[in-house]
Amino acid sequence: MSIDLSIFTNYGPQLLLGFWMTIKIVIGAIIIGMPLGLFLALGRRSRWKLMRILATSFIEIFRNTPFIIQVFMFFYVLPFYGLYLPATYVGMVALGLFGSAYFAEVIRGGINAVPNGQLESARATGMSDWKAMRYIILPQTLPIILPTMTNQTLSLVKESAVLSTITVGELTMAAIKVQGETFRPFEAFIMIALMYWALNETIAIIMRRVERKFSKRSNSGRATEIACEDLALNDE
Repeated sequence: MSIDLSIFTNYGPQLLLGFWMTIKIVIGAIIIGMPLGLFLALGRRSRWKLMRILATSFIEIFRNTPFIIQVFMFFYVLPFYGLYLPATYVGMVALGLFGSAYFAEVIRGGINAVPNGQLESARATGMSDWKAMRYIILPQTLPIILPTMTNQTLSLVKESAVLSTITVGELTMAAIKVQGETFRPFEAFIMIALMYWALNETIAIIMRRVERKFSKRSNSGRATEIACEDLALNDE
């Protein structure tokens, strides 16, 4: 089978437009998903039973149902209740809500990894739970959850391809249109496979650098703490 290289040049701009739409949708989904995920993670740890039930129910529903079903529910069911949104916005919101359930569990796991004694000590000094979480627990949680948050972000990029089923003009939809015009699916889909790989690899490289910076800061802080302890012992 020969490869028609002209498709790469003739239809490249069309695929790049889809690529740019994918980037915008994923960014929007992250903007929706991460803050909501934090709220849900804290909700699962709330002292209020109703808050815990609502947060847990939301997370379990979105984690245990296929994303494509969630997309169809938003796209086809909401108009029955008078809510009409463009497919792009529906896809972005659906992807953000889907991601928030996974972000919530990642954040909750990171919070649980921080020793409980630190939260109790903060309470003993008169700090509210919110202040203790904001200034003591969450800063320590971030380095713990970064690798898993990165993996979840990469998953959102791949899951965005599902949005082609509701006619969102993202990268996969662009490839479907190209192969429909050219009857050359191999060239169209090999191009978008490379684009998805390039986007995810770029994200992974950036996040690995961020992780290294946090690791250096953590090691530096630990070294300073040990040095201070040694000086205190020597003074005694």
